[in-house]
Amino acid sequence: MKLIADSGSTKTSWLLVHNNQIVKEITTSGYNPYYYKEYQLIELIREELAPKVSGHSISKIFFYGSGCSSVINCNMVKSALWQIFPGTAIEINHDLIGAAVALLKNKPGIACILGTGSNSCLWDGEKIVENVPSVGYLLGDEGSGTYIGMKILKGVMEKKAPNEIIKKFYEYYDQTFESILTNIYNKPEPNRFFSGICLFAGKNIYNNWIHSTVKQSFEDFLRNQIKHYTNYMDNEVCFTGSIAHSFKEILIEACKENGITTGLFLKNPIEGMFKYHTHNL
Repeated sequence: MKLIADSGSTKTSWLLVHNNQIVKEITTSGYNPYYYKEYQLIELIREELAPKVSGHSISKIFFYGSGCSSVINCNMVKSALWQIFPGTAIEINHDLIGAAVALLKNKPGIACILGTGSNSCLWDGEKIVENVPSVGYLLGDEGSGTYIGMKILKGVMEKKAPNEIIKKFYEYYDQTFESILTNIYNKPEPNRFFSGICLFAGKNIYNNWIHSTVKQSFEDFLRNQIKHYTNYMDNEVCFTGSIAHSFKEILIEACKENGITTGLFLKNPIEGMFKYHTHNL
């Protein structure tokens, strides 16, 4: 049995695979090593994943994860998995590599992740050859759920959004100005709170201000990420992630207006990862 994992900041999608067939689909918390200590990861894996694969002998794990961009972070995740699955062959890669193999496989192009966070790379069919570094939601993450949520929240709280949206927002979340500040500054993982605001955006996407805010967030991503790649206009740009999927039409609109050719869209890269790895399983 093999496990393939696509781990973001919010959730991890797992596939239990045997003889090139999916045996089971599993969802757990996101295992971004920037947000946890190793002992916390071990506990999460023991509680969330281990019981769901109990009785199956796992021989190999392919793990693609957000935050797995350094040797230290990759080793931390590998060590945590090893504690629960000793003797298992474990490969840890950045989620950006996972997105590239899922979206482009062996052909060149630009692979993008637009989910809770955002990232992108220029892929030559075998490896990442260029990458505009992702600096996280405090400094960047343009086009992500967190970025869109922050822009909408800022507009609401500063009363720059339309009155209709301000009223709907506070009613939708049953929050006050003060309770929102508490969520942002006094509770852990505010990025998840920001990203969750995209649910509100989706329900009110007909509103011109919401539509414009989402589109501007994508244009910021194109300007700060895609347009910095060599010959970006000659490459097909592919997208994966919940935000790219939810606002696909607006994203395509922004790309078209910027002379960017779009390719494959995948809500969840795990399906593409499975196809890529099938011949190796």
